[in-house]
Amino acid sequence: MTKFNVGTVSPPTSSQGYFSTLTALRGIAAIWVMLFHIDVIIYYRELGTLLPREYSGLLTQGYLWVDFFFVLSGFVLMHVYGSRLEQSLSLSTVKRYLLARFFRIYPLHLFTLLLLAVFAMATSHLLPQVMDGSWVNYFDEQAFLSNVLMLNAVGVHDTLSWNIVAWSIGAEWWVYIAAIGLFFAVNVKHPIRTLLIVVINMAALTLLIYSSQKQNLDITFDRGIFRCLFEFTIGTCLYVFYQRGIAKQWLSRTISTLTVSLLIIAVLHWRLNDLLVIPLFCLLIVGAVYNKSAVYSLLMGRALQYLGKISYSIYMMHGVCFMLFWFLLPEFALSQQIEHLSVIQTVIYCCSFIALTIGSAALSFRFIEVPGRTLFRSRIRTSEKNNDLKINQ
Repeated sequence: MTKFNVGTVSPPTSSQGYFSTLTALRGIAAIWVMLFHIDVIIYYRELGTLLPREYSGLLTQGYLWVDFFFVLSGFVLMHVYGSRLEQSLSLSTVKRYLLARFFRIYPLHLFTLLLLAVFAMATSHLLPQVMDGSWVNYFDEQAFLSNVLMLNAVGVHDTLSWNIVAWSIGAEWWVYIAAIGLFFAVNVKHPIRTLLIVVINMAALTLLIYSSQKQNLDITFDRGIFRCLFEFTIGTCLYVFYQRGIAKQWLSRTISTLTVSLLIIAVLHWRLNDLLVIPLFCLLIVGAVYNKSAVYSLLMGRALQYLGKISYSIYMMHGVCFMLFWFLLPEFALSQQIEHLSVIQTVIYCCSFIALTIGSAALSFRFIEVPGRTLFRSRIRTSEKNNDLKINQ
């Protein structure tokens, strides 16, 4: 019989405190969200579907992997910044934390907006016939500034616009700011209080779902910030439980991670209550960190590690590709007199979307993401040098 260890233990991390297995999970989540949107395009453009919707929700429920990102963000940032901010809540520490998060997400966010602005201007002049009713919503000029300011998940507008996946980036930014106080509320020394915080946030998430029109977790431009906040908070609490080694003996087993993975697939396939994936994602994250056998070997594979490394670029660039295919694919189908994509045409479409996304993601990672992080490090070095000069004067 498995015994659950609830004592305080040293969590298994690398010497640098970096969870490499979680990198691979990021890649898987980004690919799943991309497949969800690939299917959305041809389904709502009435050209077909990747997977019959009446048989499975594996793709239609793909939006739930955004919730995985929110929980994972809370877990990882609690690991990286929790103790730092708790030990030293100085202006310089907070500034360093916020600058690190800003330069991590904003350069690519702004880049994708500019790309889409160029696409919108070029298309309106060269292919005005593709500007159907959805064009006004997706390329709403009044919404451009709110997207630039990352106010795209607080109900400022009535629909998704520009980079339609970037609402989650806007939500995360404001949650990053709220997390400064959150890191104090969630503490490894107070597991009961932490458990209470989890219960409160699950209850809040339940109320959020059943007060929404769809009554599921596909809450984006209107109240997406709350979806992010509640799940990010659960992620920070998860890190506390991980630090205490709760259920480590069970979760470190390969069969446990496999069981959790199958349960997640079952929830998606049978379209069960969206809330079920939240605890399952928590178990998946901790299981992936604990496991040092088969799951570890799989997630440490070169391909999955690379996809995880560029996962943010995959996520953001597939939003750009979404707009390209959303407007250009129907025009192409009309010119070729295609009413419904055949199996071969669907495969070609799918492969084209994936290739364009991953190719552009590789480039944006190298030329936008990495320089953005370098800029942050240079800003920090400059700031530290200035502080040293002031001290020596």
